[in-house]
Amino acid sequence: MGSRIVLRSVVAVQAAKAQHPTSPLIPGFGAVTRAFSSRSLWKGAFVDAFLSRIKNNGGAMNGKKIWSRRSSILPEFVGSSVLIYNGKTHVRCKINEGKVGHKFGEFAFTRRRRPHRTTIAKGKQVKGKK
Repeated sequence: MGSRIVLRSVVAVQAAKAQHPTSPLIPGFGAVTRAFSSRSLWKGAFVDAFLSRIKNNGGAMNGKKIWSRRSSILPEFVGSSVLIYNGKTHVRCKINEGKVGHKFGEFAFTRRRRPHRTTIAKGKQVKGKK
């Protein structure tokens, strides 16, 4: 009896997922939008005006500098290499299919990783980095 309830709930969840419409603004991007975005479906993914102009004109994205870290990566950008601003410099990033749906800012870290350094007591020597 318990298994029937679980099966019914799984079928209901799958049916509910199938009823979601794809994004009307960006065709073929609906499933990715549902997976990664907290925006409403009818709005579609956010893309900065500069990037949408490049996409609409069919221009190449290779070597373009991008300051809009909040823009979503679209399937049209796959295969290009862009420079994403991290607040100080531009970081080169190759766009592949796995990055579609994420934001550009996720791939240009704003903070530098520094290893933990040991503190040196007065008059003592400690092995390792200073």
